[in-house]
Amino acid sequence: MFYTMSNNAVNDFFQDLNSVFKPSSHFSNGKSYKTELTDDGITLTMETPGYNKNLIDVMVEDKTLIIEGKSNTSDTDGFKERFIINDKFDGDGVEASITDGVLTISLPYKVETKPRKVKVKVG
Repeated sequence: MFYTMSNNAVNDFFQDLNSVFKPSSHFSNGKSYKTELTDDGITLTMETPGYNKNLIDVMVEDKTLIIEGKSNTSDTDGFKERFIINDKFDGDGVEASITDGVLTISLPYKVETKPRKVKVKVG
């Protein structure tokens, strides 16, 4: 399921997910976000028109995911977003890609916290 939200709703959304992945600080730049919880973790997509892979840095420092867009023209404002990664997720396994101005970041569950399917026995 995808959720589309404004920057002001991002903090509330992540808190509603019981601190799954929440902003530690948020700089409003008119960016829209989509998040999807999957069996493997969480996927965050962010519209980044005017940016390419050379203008965006995605870093993990301690338990913080940092997304930074650098301006290459006066038409494009830079931005920096920070998100706290809770203990259920593996910060070392973060992957990022950008296609057609959309940045996609995948944050996997740690192996020990990954949801698993339990077989229901009959009888």
